[in-house]
Formats: sequence, structure tokens, C-alpha cells
Amino acid sequence: MSKGNLSPEITIWTDAQKAPLCGSVMNLMASALKPIGIGGPAAAQVSQLANELNCPPHDDLRKMLVDRPAAYLLLASLDSVTPDDLSAVTSQGTTVLTIEPIAGDLQGLTAEQKLVSRQDAAGRIVQAPTFDQSPGFLSAADPNDLLGDRRAIRFTSDGQPGHGSLFARLLDAWLTVLNYTLIPESIDASLVSQSPDVPDELRLLEGTVQAHARIAGSSTVLLEVTDRATDTHRQLRVQGDEASLNITDSAYTLTGPDNRVLDEAQATGPAGFVDMLAAQWRRLLDRPLPTTTPMQANQRAQAMACCLACLLSIRTGQPESPGKLLEMNR
Repeated sequence: MSKGNLSPEITIWTDAQKAPLCGSVMNLMASALKPIGIGGPAAAQVSQLANELNCPPHDDLRKMLVDRPAAYLLLASLDSVTPDDLSAVTSQGTTVLTIEPIAGDLQGLTAEQKLVSRQDAAGRIVQAPTFDQSPGFLSAADPNDLLGDRRAIRFTSDGQPGHGSLFARLLDAWLTVLNYTLIPESIDASLVSQSPDVPDELRLLEGTVQAHARIAGSSTVLLEVTDRATDTHRQLRVQGDEASLNITDSAYTLTGPDNRVLDEAQATGPAGFVDMLAAQWRRLLDRPLPTTTPMQANQRAQAMACCLACLLSIRTGQPESPGKLLEMNR
């Protein structure tokens, strides 16, 4: 791994579909990182990426991790990635920046959290790009005390194919929403997809999910997430009984009941998927991630339960309780 003032070394594990995206990320991060290994299931696009970055190609992740240990691993695909691989990479102190959630259910999330909390786990697993690390979200002062208790929350996440799976966007959506409300009592969700069959795993979801959640205390959530949009864009709106909040990937506005702007900020520069991924990575370079707190781990478990409740509701056609799913996993 690089030392001193040298750019941190990185490796990339990708599939054919995500290889161009990885190339675009590296174009933006070229001066900040030094790629030393590119790998993935054998494909011409992966070999081309390795050639463009002047790196040796690998088709075995474990061997690449041993031969090319690095400060960061950009995990653009979970193909051929095993729990043992993740254990090895975190134990050697590597930060894994993953586009897709590592865990696909509550049991997997528990295993992931145990993995990074081991005494020998110097590395971290970070999903990116998440909305709570976007320039717009980070520019907002914490407005929770100003919004009031009764809230109508709306979150939309539009993604182009290849810019994160529907599951990745759904988990990101619930992680965002839970910053402003309690875990829902029930979630009623529907799916619009080209496939007539509803999958039984979150990773297999594709299309558009719409969800309506009821929260204790007269609050509600409307959520729409898609991986089939013509552009990539995320927006959070919180209408409180005392103020309203609007956040996009690049801007933030807090408005009072008299429509007076209480606070606002506008980030400069592009706000596309690759730009958000690169921006989050740069912040990691400047401020290495601290150890995950029990509160953060609990919120991630609640968000995963909300995703699972959405999937179950799609399958049953009835509102489902994420709280009950959490209880069943204990």
C-alpha cells in the first residue's frame, strides 16, 4: 500500500457492464489515486479497463488481494465475491467502496457487521454513492428541531440502468428517510417491471418501486425508486408542521411557514452518478471513516427491514411491518 504523500493505491473488481463506469470514475479520480490491479470475471471490457489503466488483469479476487494489497478496493460487482474474500480484504486494512449492498437480507447484514467489527478488521465497507454523503445533504444544517413532529416525507431516486441496482437505491432511500422519522408501522409497496414475476430476493428487483409508509404520530412517507430512468437524480422533501425541507444531490433549502427561506446552499459542479461516487470517495480520502456506531448499525438494520417489507408487500399485495421482520431476525 502507498505511504507518505503518495497517492493511495487502489484495486478494482468489476464486471463487463460496470467496467466503463469504473473507467469514468478513475478519470475523475486520476490525480488522487493510483490503480495497481484490475479484476473481474473474464470479459473483454474488464481487460480493456486494465489496459487503459496500465494494470495487470486478474480473474481471481483473492489472488489479486494477495498480490496487489491496496488502501482501497472499488467493488463494482459482487460476481465471484465470497465472505472469505471480504474477510481477507478488511483484515488487511483495505477500505471497500461498494456500489451494491454487500448484504441482501437481515441475516447477511448481521454477518457483515460482525465482519467489520472484528478486532483484526482494520478496513471498512462503505456503500457509495449514498444520498447522505451528497453535497446537497452535507450542506444542510440539521433541521430536525425546526421541522416539527408531524411530517410528510417524500423521497425519489431516479437511476439510469447501470447506475446502481434498484435494491441499492431502495436501501439508500430508506437510510435517508430514517434520518427524519421513526421506523414505519407498515409499508404498502408496488412494483412496475418488465418481468411478470415478482422476485423473492431484493437483488433481483428491477423496474420501479413505489411505497407508502405509515409512521406513528401522524407522519407518512411516500417513496419512488427506479433503475430505469432517463437520468440519475435524487430528491428529499420533508413537509413539517413548522417548516419544510428540500434537498437534492447538489442543493438544500429550508423554508419557514411564511415561505421565508431560513437557510439554503447550492453546490457547484456536476451532480451525476459518477460525480457523486467520486465526491464521496474524495471525502473518504480527506477524512477516513470512523468505526460504525451501534446507532448507525441499528439504523441500517431498520433500513434493510424496510426494504424487505417492501418486497414482501409487493408479493402479498398487503401492507407489511418492518418491525415484525426485525423481531423475527432476533
